[in-house]
Amino acid sequence: MVDKIFWNGVFITQDPRLPIAEAVAVRGERIVAAGSLDEIQKMSGASTEHIDLGGRAVVPGFNDAHVHVWKVGHLLTGMLDLRGAKSLADIESKIRERASKAPPNTWILGRGYNEAWMAEGRGPTRLDLDPVSPNHPVYLTRTCGHIAVANTKALEIAGLSANTSAPPGGVIVRNESGEATGELHETAMGIVGSKVPDLSGAEFEAAVIAGARHQLSLGITSATEAGVTPAQLAVYRDMDARGALPYRVNAMALRRPLGSPETLPLPVPLHSDFLRIDTIKILADGGLSGATAALREPYRGSCSCGVLRAGGDELIELTKDAHMAGLRVGVHAIGDAAIDAVLYAFEALARMAPGPRHRLEHFGLPHEAQIARAAALGAIAVPQAIFIHTLGRNFRRYLPDNLLARAYPIRDMIAGGLITALSSDAPVVADDNPLLGIQAAILRTDDEGVVIAGDQAISIDEALFAYTMGGALASGDEANRGSLSPGKWADMAVLSADPRAVPPEALSGIRVDRTILGGQTVFER
Repeated sequence: MVDKIFWNGVFITQDPRLPIAEAVAVRGERIVAAGSLDEIQKMSGASTEHIDLGGRAVVPGFNDAHVHVWKVGHLLTGMLDLRGAKSLADIESKIRERASKAPPNTWILGRGYNEAWMAEGRGPTRLDLDPVSPNHPVYLTRTCGHIAVANTKALEIAGLSANTSAPPGGVIVRNESGEATGELHETAMGIVGSKVPDLSGAEFEAAVIAGARHQLSLGITSATEAGVTPAQLAVYRDMDARGALPYRVNAMALRRPLGSPETLPLPVPLHSDFLRIDTIKILADGGLSGATAALREPYRGSCSCGVLRAGGDELIELTKDAHMAGLRVGVHAIGDAAIDAVLYAFEALARMAPGPRHRLEHFGLPHEAQIARAAALGAIAVPQAIFIHTLGRNFRRYLPDNLLARAYPIRDMIAGGLITALSSDAPVVADDNPLLGIQAAILRTDDEGVVIAGDQAISIDEALFAYTMGGALASGDEANRGSLSPGKWADMAVLSADPRAVPPEALSGIRVDRTILGGQTVFER
């Protein structure tokens, strides 16, 4: 006898042994069987609950394989959300309003501005911020998370002066007179960012809960939290022990804090039903949309090749103890120069000893030969097709034509034998809907309808796999999630339409009507 039977649905299982099922039987939190309705009904007993899904399509719960859960939640619980700003006046208005309610000297934090969307074609500087908030330190992070701007009060608190040098892997932007504009790139962000008060444990927990509940409404039941400090990891552990996590999290432990040469300790591994800790996170370069990812050649109309935050030999030193301890390594690498450094390090690790499959976070501009090297290593690629849609106009603005033509080459990754897990990297993007990400992987159009590297489009079946089983494989937990298979958790997303049966342009219009976690409905529209 089983506890629940979900029926009258089209179950797209992601299990090659039975790609489509008519019903799913659940006992406790796990799937007992999937199959025809007649087969599953035979497992029914007097107390079995029958859930009629109204003929809707059902997929395994989506897995956002690279997202910043607490940062998504921070924007929902207090940080200024600047992702919709269309002008400097929009940003100034939000700051002015917040400053009018905040006590003097309270930090005003915001995130999400993007110069490609701004009427002025540029982001703010301290000269824009100073008049609207002279009595509050202001620190705004660009949408990519790799550039920030501070007002003069914040720079003074940080002690940043004309004599301050940028740390390795960072840039302090200065004007023609040598004065800091307030804009900081990569590790230089830590000069000011380190002075911003950390969230309390309760505030961090509230942010995690807000971010997770938001993602549950999108059918996401598992997510990889892409970089947390030891203190934040401790909050995650405590939440897990109390049963307070709304969904399943694979938390990646930061190896190095922003702007600091300190090497953080390896995390103590944990594998529970709701929390996995067995991966470290390192950044090798910057972001593509802000032209800080490390390239072999200059950006369009520039002499800059971006910022390499850690070279190959340094990456080896940062990762070898994790590798030898059996921990996964996830390295942020977008530009081809950074990818070279990471592959060099991964190849060195492989020569030391066998280890787990390591992860290439973003993998934005790999050459064909780099894809082959990654495949030979058994590495896992975690790209964001959604960037093509949301940040495509930035790519067109900054990338030379030859690089634009191979931006996020997901077709080549899959064809080259790489396990590929799609993800959102929210809050870098405002809309982390997996169905929009799937649509972007198929259409390859930006928000203005311009096709970018159209030959890198993948199919609906490949995209669904990458947003379910791909994420499970990337976290090393494919035995428990990723498909509607016997023995796995009963995590499902019930959709308003079959994504295989609608035109690609209609995918983002499909609603998630119900999200099921461990057999329990945790979201219903």
